[in-house]
Amino acid sequence: MGDSLDFLTKYHNISNKLKKRFLRKPNVAEASDQFGILAIECEQKELWQYAGLCLLAAARCQETLENTFSELNFLIKAGREFLMADKKDKNIGCSSIGQENIQAAVNCFGQALTHCYNQPGFNTMSAGLALELALALGPTPAGIQQLCKAIDIFPTIKAINTLASYYIKQGDYVSALQILNDFVEFVESYINAGAKGNYNIILHRCEITRVLLLLILQPSPQRLAPSLAQVLEKYAWVEETTDNDFNMNEDELLLLQSLVLSCQSHDYQALLELESELWPYLNIEQKELLHKLIQVLTIQ
Repeated sequence: MGDSLDFLTKYHNISNKLKKRFLRKPNVAEASDQFGILAIECEQKELWQYAGLCLLAAARCQETLENTFSELNFLIKAGREFLMADKKDKNIGCSSIGQENIQAAVNCFGQALTHCYNQPGFNTMSAGLALELALALGPTPAGIQQLCKAIDIFPTIKAINTLASYYIKQGDYVSALQILNDFVEFVESYINAGAKGNYNIILHRCEITRVLLLLILQPSPQRLAPSLAQVLEKYAWVEETTDNDFNMNEDELLLLQSLVLSCQSHDYQALLELESELWPYLNIEQKELLHKLIQVLTIQ
């Protein structure tokens, strides 16, 4: 309580200096500096919300002074302070019903993004800010919206993978499959254009996830895109020689073939036996998808 009162007193004292007086202009630059100093004091006391309010006030001062880059810097810092405040509230189990801190962070990042749009050469920074906010928002509609914005501005592997994961966590397997399919086609065209790098690891993960999503969704052949039909066809017949472009070892390849065949024949018992054998080859997200697949087949 004492820290709050002390903060409010100092905050109002600085704010009063910005009031217009007869024949005297307020010293906006000085007020901005003082808000910045007060923000540091709040950070040291882990009063993240108050630090955010100070930095937001400093940003408004810089806007008055028409210092766009300084304003942008303060807005980003303020947004991060509000995110810290929200995280602290969640950690102690006192999340705000109105989510004031997260809303304040969204507003700060939103203003910062608007400034970035108006500055040439700021695409990477804009995408980075949208991704940072999306990661803080988590697999929510708002988080997905920010990820889509980041990808539209400047697509990165992290943003695309995160978007697919968010769709999966929300149970929107159709959107997740579409994102991964577009991503694989993009990476493959990139490789064909002569790009260097170990992209097989990325394609490997996407391949397994796409197989699991397709088995869960069970789309009819008429509704299946040719590129996705080819994904399952690789594993449909044990006798066929399957192209192994993703550094899969023989055991993993055979297990995926067995998984596809078990699902197509609705062999529930075989699927249960495969679960433990496939487990070491799957990441956490893929393990959850495999569990979902077993649930789907159980209901049928």
